Amino acid sequence: MDPEMPPWPGLAGFAREVSLPASGLKLFYFEAGQPEAPPAVLVHGLGDEADTWRHILPRLAEHYRVAAFDLPGFGRSDPSPKGYSLPFFQDTLLEFLDAIGMERPLVVGHSLGALIAHSTALRAPKRFGRLALIAGGLAVRSQRLDWLSLAFLVPGLGEFLYQRLSKDPQAAYQSLQPYYASLDGMPADERAFLFERVNQRVASAKQQRAFLGTLRSLAAWITAQQKGLGERLGGFNLPTTIAWGQADRVNPAVNGEYLAQLQPSARLVLIPGAGHNLQQENPQELLAQLL
Repeated sequence: MDPEMPPWPGLAGFAREVSLPASGLKLFYFEAGQPEAPPAVLVHGLGDEADTWRHILPRLAEHYRVAAFDLPGFGRSDPSPKGYSLPFFQDTLLEFLDAIGMERPLVVGHSLGALIAHSTALRAPKRFGRLALIAGGLAVRSQRLDWLSLAFLVPGLGEFLYQRLSKDPQAAYQSLQPYYASLDGMPADERAFLFERVNQRVASAKQQRAFLGTLRSLAAWITAQQKGLGERLGGFNLPTTIAWGQADRVNPAVNGEYLAQLQPSARLVLIPGAGHNLQQENPQELLAQLL
C-alpha cells in the first residue's frame, strides 16, 4: 500500500491488492461484504480513487459483496506502461473481475467510471448483471469544460499548470469547487480529507501522467462514440439506473436525460441540489437508488 495515500480511516480495514495476470499490473482495492452475497464493483472517476466511495461501500456491503479499485495510474495502483485509452480501462475492468472472481456483478461507475462501465457493458453485456451510471455515460448532448480542463488538454501547458497546483495547496483544493454543489458546505472532516487528498494527487508524477493521458485520449474517443450510438443503445437491454445531480456543473444533467431517451432499459433519477460527486455529497439518496 502506498504510504503517501493512506485510505480514508473507515475503509482501512477493507484494503487489498491484486495482481492482474495478463497485464502484470498490481491494483489496490477495497473489498467488503459476505463472499456469498451478490457481487458489486465500484469504478471511480477521473483524478479520483476508490476512497470516493467511503460513504457508499460500507452500507452497500450490508447487501452485496463489494469491491472498489483504484484505476491503473490513479491512487495506489500501478501505472500503465501502454497509455490510458478507454479500451485499456475496459480490459482492466474485465480482468479485475476475473482476478477477484466476480461474475455478472452490479457495476457502479462515476463519471469516467460510468463511461468505462457503460462502454464495457456494450462490448461484453453477458459479463454484467446490472449497471448504475452516476453523472456519466456514453451519450453526450452538452459538454461544459472549465478553462483549467481545456488547458490540461494542451501538451506542455497541461503539465505546467498541473505542476503549479502541486506548489499551491490552496489552489489545488479550490480546483475541486466545480465538482460539488457546495464544497464549502461539506462537513469539516470531509473538507479536511479532500484538502489532504487533492494535494497528495497533484504531488504524484504517476497520477499526473495518468490524469493528463486519460483526459487527452478521452476527448477524441467519446466524440467518435456518438456516431450510431442511438442504434446501439436502443437494443441494449441491461437494466440500468442513471443517477445525476441537477446542479452538476461538470457534466450537465441534460446528458443524463439524453442517455435515458436513447436507452429504453435505463431509469433516470435526478437529485435536486446535487453536484457532480453524488457519492460524496448525497450518499444517502444515491444509496437508496442503488438498493
